[in-house]
Amino acid sequence: MCYLWNMKKIALIVFAALAAAFSLKAQNDAREEVFADIEKTGGVHYMYPMNQPAPTAAPKGYKAFYLSHVGRHGARFALGSTIYNGQWSTWSRAHTLGWLTPEGEEIYEAWAALMPNVLHREGNLTQKGQAQHKYIASQIYKNYPDVFAGPTHASAVSTVSHRVIVSMFTFLSELDNLDSDFMFDADYGYPYQDYLLPEIIDQPRVWPDSVRQKLDVFMAERVDEQAILSRWFTQPGHLVSSPYTFLYDLLVVVSTLDNLDCEVPQKFYSIFTPEERYNIWEVSNYDSYLLLGRSPEVDNVRTRSMKALLKDFIDKTEEDLASGEVQLRLRFAHDSTLMPFLSLVGVNDWGIVASCPDELTKHWRTFEIPMGANLQLIFFKNKKQPGDILFQLLLNGVEATLPLEMAAPGSFYRWDDLKAVSAALL
Repeated sequence: MCYLWNMKKIALIVFAALAAAFSLKAQNDAREEVFADIEKTGGVHYMYPMNQPAPTAAPKGYKAFYLSHVGRHGARFALGSTIYNGQWSTWSRAHTLGWLTPEGEEIYEAWAALMPNVLHREGNLTQKGQAQHKYIASQIYKNYPDVFAGPTHASAVSTVSHRVIVSMFTFLSELDNLDSDFMFDADYGYPYQDYLLPEIIDQPRVWPDSVRQKLDVFMAERVDEQAILSRWFTQPGHLVSSPYTFLYDLLVVVSTLDNLDCEVPQKFYSIFTPEERYNIWEVSNYDSYLLLGRSPEVDNVRTRSMKALLKDFIDKTEEDLASGEVQLRLRFAHDSTLMPFLSLVGVNDWGIVASCPDELTKHWRTFEIPMGANLQLIFFKNKKQPGDILFQLLLNGVEATLPLEMAAPGSFYRWDDLKAVSAALL
């Protein structure tokens, strides 16, 4: 039997003292949404949407004064030291051996045109990635001008990844251009990995056989690997040792084309049918949930590892509110930071617990963590009662929910409530 729990039940059991009012928001299956924008099958490779509505204004008597944030790097080339070369090796070998169908030859020609633009660029930030962070920074400046009133100090840290470091400095440079009295300190390095990208996140998967078998069965139900490969190769069995991995890597390449700054061969966009793209994404979406979500089948190890980031949010905010010396606390990291962190704290139902994949796409959708994804907590103080502090929660610039009682419409919550929940989690 398939069963599903949400963070409301967890909150009622663990945090009963808070009497948190939270209901699972109604969502439709992802299919309709994805087929309206097939690029969402790229999951975490989807481009950051630059059309967010203005956030709801603060309740009367409250004024913005502080922001705490964690964000992902911007658009990049496909990740993995062998993804371009590995794909090119297969296509060029098939071409040399005469094992390509007519459509396969068209794809080979597209690869031949693309390779000079992507060779040795795996994982690099693109100009589009920098533009995303300029946009996000400018939106914060536009939407919350009170945070920047008077001298404004930002403190920023990032992981050791080059694309993350460049994203951080692009973001800070944009704010520096916009605000004449803006100042910042920034750092990166392994000391920050402990909470921005804990070691467990990158460790090999150690899953029970039952979980691996469940994923394999789901994969076989969704993706007819041989039927797809046979459209391109006359001898697929002699070329591709792991069909799903090959198809997923190819979809990653297709999905990151919009991330690139160069023109790309249009043939890539017709390699897969929309149905095939959706099915491959659905498998990878389930895989990401097992790896990074609140999945008891794998002991939630990566979700639990993000308690360190939650503690950093709480501790740094308390320090900054007490000292008044920092107005923006910025953290730059990865999708593998954001997904388990959102799962840990239950943002927008990312804390869902599922025993089967069929219902998962109603709640866990990797395309909601696009390139440049970010979580913002914007703090407001009551002009008459400075100790009365609310924060507004935004995911990718859009109002988001927590398993807490909302203090006011527009995703405003009480800071004391979040601290109480966090104390129980930590």
